[in-house]
Amino acid sequence: MEVKYYLADPAGNITALVIYCSNMDIKLVTKKIMQENKSVEQVGFVHFSDSNIKLRMSGDEFCGNATMSAAALCYLLSGKRGVYETSVSVFGTKKPIDVSVEAKDGCFKCKCEIKKPYEEKTIKFCANGYEYQYPLVVFEGIMHIVADEMLNEPIAESVIRNLAYKLDTKALGIMLLSKDKTHLNPLVYVKDTDTLFFEKSCASGSCAVGTLICKPGEEINLYQPGGVINVLNGDDLKLSVDIRIGNCHFMEV
Repeated sequence: MEVKYYLADPAGNITALVIYCSNMDIKLVTKKIMQENKSVEQVGFVHFSDSNIKLRMSGDEFCGNATMSAAALCYLLSGKRGVYETSVSVFGTKKPIDVSVEAKDGCFKCKCEIKKPYEEKTIKFCANGYEYQYPLVVFEGIMHIVADEMLNEPIAESVIRNLAYKLDTKALGIMLLSKDKTHLNPLVYVKDTDTLFFEKSCASGSCAVGTLICKPGEEINLYQPGGVINVLNGDDLKLSVDIRIGNCHFMEV
């Protein structure tokens, strides 16, 4: 089978978007793409129709960057102009995600609205003889722990897998937030694919941070290793990010 896919770059969070066709072995395709493209942090499978866009991530997790990237790819392939308003049906979420796309300044200016989290609670865990206590923000398809500089990268990596299984979530992020709450270092583990990355950016993780630190009507720019994601805390959480789409790739599976 010949597989066709594009590489999207939403603030450095390199995402492979595969044009899905029936009988495709999602796990095999994901494995081969990630073996051949070491910069890829996640793989999504897209299907375009006249009514809307369908997206399924390889681990059935929710991904805000991939959702916006799918809309940007549809915009590109359809030859649309101006501001494109659409919706993306993401596997595992109850309602489609509204996305707007506009080509400007050599990239796609993307915005989307994500429902407020289902739950905000506190999680405690021990590592290296110390007990940590942080907020846990629960979205459909992914949860995020928002941590401070007291939790370093090695410790975050050592605990995230066990925490994901204990929480019984498809994906878990640990968002390492700087003391001044402007810079974010996202660590994300996806259970079904057993992938773990310090991602260049994380949209849903940015939403988790925005939920916690922004009052209603406030917004924040979160500077991440690959770029900037803006979050506005309104009736829903409103994300803004610049996305670039690369050339089409072909692969035999």
